[in-house]
Amino acid sequence: MDLLRLTLTDFRNYTRANWTPSHPITVFTGPNGAGKTNLLEAVSLLSPGRGLRGSPLPQLCRTHAQEWGIAAILSGSHNEQIRIGTGAKHSEQRRNFHIDGRPVRSQTAIAPYFSCVWLTPQMDRLFQEGASGRRRFLDRLVIALTPDHAREITAHDRSVSSRNRVLQEQPHADLWLNAIEDSIARHATAATASRLALIEHMNAQSNSHTEFPECSLGLDCRIAQHLKIAPALKVEETLRAQLKASRITDREQRLTSHGAHRADLLLSDKATARPAHLSSSGQQRALLTGIILAHADLIASLRGQAPALLLDEPLVHLDEIRRNALLETLKHRQSLVLMTGTDHHSFGPLHDHAAFLSVKDGLVLPS
Repeated sequence: MDLLRLTLTDFRNYTRANWTPSHPITVFTGPNGAGKTNLLEAVSLLSPGRGLRGSPLPQLCRTHAQEWGIAAILSGSHNEQIRIGTGAKHSEQRRNFHIDGRPVRSQTAIAPYFSCVWLTPQMDRLFQEGASGRRRFLDRLVIALTPDHAREITAHDRSVSSRNRVLQEQPHADLWLNAIEDSIARHATAATASRLALIEHMNAQSNSHTEFPECSLGLDCRIAQHLKIAPALKVEETLRAQLKASRITDREQRLTSHGAHRADLLLSDKATARPAHLSSSGQQRALLTGIILAHADLIASLRGQAPALLLDEPLVHLDEIRRNALLETLKHRQSLVLMTGTDHHSFGPLHDHAAFLSVKDGLVLPS
């Protein structure tokens, strides 16, 4: 799908903005706080998930506004036009979706029409932060290919929260706990299977971006280890038994000690086997860029349709050779590419291939 038009209403710092892409590649430049990343975030919200910032919905609404909205016109492979919209009232905790003016019940319904992957400066913390951040990163990769994964993770985490609460308030409600633990076991097994499938695909993906080091992905997870040697039903049965046996200890520690939320994503340089967290900031950014490009290639190969690339300050921490390599790679991509930066001169190699727009105070203007 190609993006033909984007309209923002009371979104972040935009009161009303209309933008019609003129090139496959667009570079948004401007000072910090102008609203460059907000544009990329708006586009990311046209696909399933919580967008590239993962922000609570009330934060997306412009100050003093009552609701926000994002609308887009897309063109398909046969030049048909699809209208997609999403938004919410300021007080709502769930956003609404429309396709061609008709509401849809689940965000997974929009997945066939638009997909995107992104790279942001905040993702540099991936290698140093805790396991929860790496799980969220992995789950975003999975959701881009398997939108139902978002529902599995949400249901799993909701059941874990319910179990923790019931253990504290009604620890002897065995029937209730049995039902909750059955839910955890089912969703944890399904979510872990999807994570493993994505990791296997990524590790098998050939590296077409030789300037960026290949990253080897792994999953530190007891459920994943069990799934490699046993059928899913057996894994669910074992997990239910483990949850039941750990109730007393879990109540004392106020947690759930078994489930998909205990997993960690392992990342290392494939050539050297060096763990990513031991690499320099430049090497880490190169590894991360390679992961995002490989993931985009994987989506294109499996779906037959390349995702949009949303790159927020993509040249940060890259040396000159890799900056030029990235920009050269982007010239040849068969998909929408949106990038941000404070200085358009940094994107010199793209001057004959991209549109350059200036963002200031919620306005998008020609550079």
